[in-house]
Amino acid sequence: MKPKRKIPACIAHLILILLLSTGCNLKNGSYLKEATNPEHNPDTLLSHSQNLLYTYPDSAYLLAVKAGELAKSHQNPLALARAYKLQGSFYSDIKQDFEMATKSCERADSIYRKHSGSDFVLGRGTIYHNLGTIELRKGNYLSAIELYINAMRLFDTVKDTKILPRTLNNLSTLYSFLKDDKKSEEYARACYAMAKKNRDEYLLSVSSTTLAASLINQRKYDEVPQMLEEAKAIALKRKDYYILDLVHLNYGGYYRYYKNDYGQSVKHLLSASAFADSLSNEYEQMRVSINLSEAYFSNNQLMESRDEVQKALAWAEKFQTGDIVQRALWLLAKIEEQNDSYATAYNYLDLSYSMRDSILNENNRKHLNLLEATFQNEKKEMKINSLQKDQKNYQIIVLLIVISLLSMILLLHLRNKNTKAKKQLADNKVIQLEQEKQLVATQSVLEGETAERTRLARDLHDGLGGMLSAVKLNLFDMKKDVIIEEEDVFRFNKVLEMLDKSMRELRRVAHNMMPESLSRYGLNIALSDFCDSLPNVKFHRFGNNERLNQKLEIIVYRTVHELVNNALKHAEATEINVQLLQEEDRVSVTVQDNGKGFDPTVKTDGIGLISIQNRVTSFNGTMDICSKTGEGTEVNVDFKV
Repeated sequence: MKPKRKIPACIAHLILILLLSTGCNLKNGSYLKEATNPEHNPDTLLSHSQNLLYTYPDSAYLLAVKAGELAKSHQNPLALARAYKLQGSFYSDIKQDFEMATKSCERADSIYRKHSGSDFVLGRGTIYHNLGTIELRKGNYLSAIELYINAMRLFDTVKDTKILPRTLNNLSTLYSFLKDDKKSEEYARACYAMAKKNRDEYLLSVSSTTLAASLINQRKYDEVPQMLEEAKAIALKRKDYYILDLVHLNYGGYYRYYKNDYGQSVKHLLSASAFADSLSNEYEQMRVSINLSEAYFSNNQLMESRDEVQKALAWAEKFQTGDIVQRALWLLAKIEEQNDSYATAYNYLDLSYSMRDSILNENNRKHLNLLEATFQNEKKEMKINSLQKDQKNYQIIVLLIVISLLSMILLLHLRNKNTKAKKQLADNKVIQLEQEKQLVATQSVLEGETAERTRLARDLHDGLGGMLSAVKLNLFDMKKDVIIEEEDVFRFNKVLEMLDKSMRELRRVAHNMMPESLSRYGLNIALSDFCDSLPNVKFHRFGNNERLNQKLEIIVYRTVHELVNNALKHAEATEINVQLLQEEDRVSVTVQDNGKGFDPTVKTDGIGLISIQNRVTSFNGTMDICSKTGEGTEVNVDFKV
């Protein structure tokens, strides 16, 4: 049975106002009768249907069916295909009947493929887009990516700028589900820019909410209210309940994660729930429910949280949405823990970990990157082919010049019979090869070390950490079920205290090996967390806050980590300043300390600085050391981006 939720009075009142302001009496069918007047052509009906899809979906569907009938009688294949496509959107977006939605899309696609012309190519692109959305909602993320990229290929072919932004927006949403928030933001901003240029209000409201969600996930909150208010204004103007649902859904996250105002978060999520219910959109109801359950939990409303997460879990299992199932199981574990049901909590936690590991493995990520790289490469080849048509004469001239230069170089080389010069050239080549060999070896070692650190950190946290948590839960259960002699109570509590210390130490070791904040939030947050964990280390950041290449972020973090540890351990520093300067073409890190210093010109037996120097050099970076005995040390490291 589909769960029902009471709509708050303020939201019900708003919906009533919106319904009355349309001037349409849908109950007695007068609007439908007017719209299906025989003098209307199929295109007019389809425009009406599209406008009503997310406010009065049943009427929109009837208009699409009527448009299809008129298109058949008028022998208008393009309108007929559009009618089937719109019926597919109704089944997908409103009814979540993905089987019927796919059949409608396939009927439209069969018509598009039988005809030539840019309109039909564009139609095929929209079908790929719609099928991608269906796969996204079914949780088949790889299939969705492939379909979206096929859509973008066709949009590029006809130089479309109207529908392409919608695909960009959906790709942004998809990468958000895949926890690649940087790429999600890139696609959302591209969509937002095109919507602005096209003056497409609907898409502007959609991309605003998508971009806001991406920024919230990255803890970039400055633009969020502006984006959500822009979307809200458009949605109220268009009476678009779907966008209003997204606005309040994102406000729920904004107040929960940024403002720590859990009451406001719950209030906005209840509003989102009311709009999702009004659309009978179970997929959106699921998304709202999981967020609402988490907000309830943060607000210490455990009963409400449990009720809501059970609803979310039921929908997630129906749609086979793995990431929602994983979040629901994790939250149930936390709720059971709060209720002292440790054995049940452990079972939910174990299921959650299993789900998390199976959602997206490394091969899937490689597949995604390969697909996108292939698409970008095809775009470049298309541009090159286009340029070749207009520049053949120019290329011939350039080719002749290159051949002439190569001939001259070859002639000069053949005339050079000087043995000493040849020997010098050979020696230089050997040195260069040795340097390249050393560089490759260093990079391989670093990559292996990074992979091993990541694996060990994950194994410690998830494997040994999970086992220690299980031990603690079982000890608590034993304490409840077994009578302990008075003289053993102290020893038992001592064991629990030692266990807590062990778990904290394990988390510290795992974090030092490879902090989760580095992969999730980037270099700036990771360095800030590291420096904040030490009482005498201060962190300062300058420049932009864009994410860097993952390997570069890791090498910069490890460099700072080792320089700070050296200053604390060997220089006996009491004050350390870490500065990060991030510009468009370079990243610079400076570590200053007030320790005992040293003479950089004197060779020492220590390998710490040598190891750091090798790491920096392997990434084409430079390292400068300024130090003097008794006057502290300053180390500056520069990398080109």
